[in-house]
Amino acid sequence: MATEKDVQENYGSCSSRYDRLSEKRTSLEGIWRDCSALTLPYVFPDEHRYEGQEYSTPYNSIGSASVNNLASKLLMALLPASGNFFRLMPHEEAVANLAPEEMVQLDKELSKIEKAINVLIDTQALRVPLFEALKLLIITGNVMLYKVKGGGMKVFNPYEYAVSRDYVGNVVEIAIKEKINKSVLPTHIKEALEDSEEYNEAKEEVSIYTSIVRKDKTSYVAYQEVCGMVLPNSVYEYKAEEMPYMPLRWTNTFNEAYGRGLVEQYLGDLRSLEGLSKILLDGSGIASKFVFGLKPAASTKLEDLSNARNGDVVLGDLERDVTILQTNKAADLNIPFQMMGQLEVRLNRAFLNVQGGVRDSERTTAVEVRATIAELEAALGGTYSVLAQELQLPLLTLLLKEVNPKVMKITTPSIVTGASAISRERDLQNLTYMVQSMAQLSPEILMQNLKIDGYLSAVATALGIDPTSVVKSKEEKAQEQQAAMQQQQMMMEQQQQMALQQQNNQAAGQVAVNQSKG
Repeated sequence: MATEKDVQENYGSCSSRYDRLSEKRTSLEGIWRDCSALTLPYVFPDEHRYEGQEYSTPYNSIGSASVNNLASKLLMALLPASGNFFRLMPHEEAVANLAPEEMVQLDKELSKIEKAINVLIDTQALRVPLFEALKLLIITGNVMLYKVKGGGMKVFNPYEYAVSRDYVGNVVEIAIKEKINKSVLPTHIKEALEDSEEYNEAKEEVSIYTSIVRKDKTSYVAYQEVCGMVLPNSVYEYKAEEMPYMPLRWTNTFNEAYGRGLVEQYLGDLRSLEGLSKILLDGSGIASKFVFGLKPAASTKLEDLSNARNGDVVLGDLERDVTILQTNKAADLNIPFQMMGQLEVRLNRAFLNVQGGVRDSERTTAVEVRATIAELEAALGGTYSVLAQELQLPLLTLLLKEVNPKVMKITTPSIVTGASAISRERDLQNLTYMVQSMAQLSPEILMQNLKIDGYLSAVATALGIDPTSVVKSKEEKAQEQQAAMQQQQMMMEQQQQMALQQQNNQAAGQVAVNQSKG
């Protein structure tokens, strides 16, 4: 284990690393702030904001509603409230020599661990910070999560950290800058910082820096620094698959350390919608303004006209003396209104708003709705793949380490949501469509050509269920058929024995009767 002196000599100062890495991030902050201003302004504000600061809100709520809607859908897909987002599949070499009874017991134990993971997700309330992280991810394309051992998760805003990656996207360096109140520092750290000019000049808060540096291909070193001093007991080494720091990206951009958010991809539509909303709002305000005019030589008095209430009688020829200012621009406002409608449809489809993405018609069928939903979900297939690799698998590994670290030696976690779930949903739709097409020809053709066993196994696989646990194999059916035949044969033999016994009883009775007569 490296010491405080080792990391400072080998890896340098945390603050200098943050300053160096944050230079590349600075060029992207402007576009991130524009994306946040048109959707949720509080998500990525200015770094030097103050508590209770008021943010300017956009003229429409399409952006904010779209981000919240998509974040909710992603949250339910990544950490579903009901069901598992993963499966623990045992290694083939670990179960090669196990008896059937031992395999059943192993499946039960793995199922218990899966339930324990779901309970841990609920008790640690991991969905709450993940929802906020997803909103940052959609808007800026970047966010970092830190899984506290035995606790919840901390969300780092992109302006709080800087990251560097290699040419394939693996993390090389992470630098974090946070503010901490001087009063919460431990006593021995305060004593060690008494001679620090930076510490003495700070009024209430000081900056605390964290560095995570890749030591080799399989491990990372993390340490913290305050006012140039590496904090005691802050040096940790993590395996690559067990690192609690998870810098996430919306897109895996080639040769870039940071991702690009979905809002940035549709920033043109959002800007156009914002401009048209302002035009429509201002035009509607002008069109709805009522200004009366009174001719200079009018017989109607200005005081009587100004003080008149609804239903009052005013002396004078009002039709000749009084005029009203009219803009006559209502027809022109219809043009931006129609354009706004087109922009809303495009944005609703981009952010998986099903109600806004389905054609508005009285004849819209359920099949069309399902097809639209499948199309919208499939549009995020690439995002699901990135999040499965950078979020679900690392988070699952950390949770398994908390629940049962030994289970990683005999099993490999498999993600069953996201892109894989989309593929299985399409398989199920294709199977259903095929059976319906065959049934339309005739029920006889369906029964003659459909392999029931194969169809049931394919449906179970598409639903994410192990077919062997619900569909009988040919061997099982043969055994059951043989057992049924044996049981039927035994019943026939019993019936024959009973009939023979009955005949014997009748014969014996007849002999007894004949003897009594003789």
